[in-house]
Amino acid sequence: MTSSARRRALALLLAAPLAACGRSTATSSPAASTPARPPATLLPVVSPAATTDPAADSGWLVHSAGIEVRQIAARADDDRPTVLQALRLDPAAVRLRVRYQPERPQTLAEWFAAGDALAMINGGFFGPDYTTSALVISDGVAAGETYAGFGGMLRIEADSTVGMQLLRDAPFDAASVPVQAIQSFPVLVFAGGIAAELDPGPRARRSAVALDRQGRVLLLVCGRSSFSLPVFARWLTTSDLAIERALNLDGGSSTGMYLAGGPLRVAVDSFGPLPIVLAIEARA
Repeated sequence: MTSSARRRALALLLAAPLAACGRSTATSSPAASTPARPPATLLPVVSPAATTDPAADSGWLVHSAGIEVRQIAARADDDRPTVLQALRLDPAAVRLRVRYQPERPQTLAEWFAAGDALAMINGGFFGPDYTTSALVISDGVAAGETYAGFGGMLRIEADSTVGMQLLRDAPFDAASVPVQAIQSFPVLVFAGGIAAELDPGPRARRSAVALDRQGRVLLLVCGRSSFSLPVFARWLTTSDLAIERALNLDGGSSTGMYLAGGPLRVAVDSFGPLPIVLAIEARA
């Protein structure tokens, strides 16, 4: 297959809606002993890209100004091939905005259809009443309580600077409040690209936000139950993504990513309603 033919095929693959089969075992809140919403019964599968064929990895493709998209071939916990969908964002060219509405949670597909975002990913953890389990800041309005001594915070400043605060090393300071923020846990990659040492656990769908060594923002989802958290953390640091820091988002049935508005599309929906999402918008 020629390079151009391969890219056309992968563009069609990314554009195709994801089929559904399988089962997820993750709950919506790691602090709860029971799921905070009905358990998931479906699992989207990316097919036929989940093979050992190197064409399963698209390389970075330009979607629009400030947004690149890639389907990444990887190996899961059991060494079986899997794929992740990734977006690489230039914070100088797009705007990151946190959306939070516990009174009216929606699936990621519904969130995406109701607005004009270029892309979207699920946010952090929340409880049975859909209120956030940690601090979240949307358009300058804060809700929830900060994590202390663990977890991390994606923060977007008034000048659109994007950073990732590791709360173990730098506790949240109420005197320095960003315009947008999502707290979540665990930290997957510490400063300097060091993989976190995490306890073994079940495999589940995964979502994460990361910063690379050039200051770009990476959004990643695996729509299959392929990774435990420690294996996911190690994979992030051994990949070619040059990750500096990474933070786990609410995976399992909350996992989702959407990208539209061009020839390359990603559609991974959450299994249930979400109160928190991170939207990628065009600059005014």
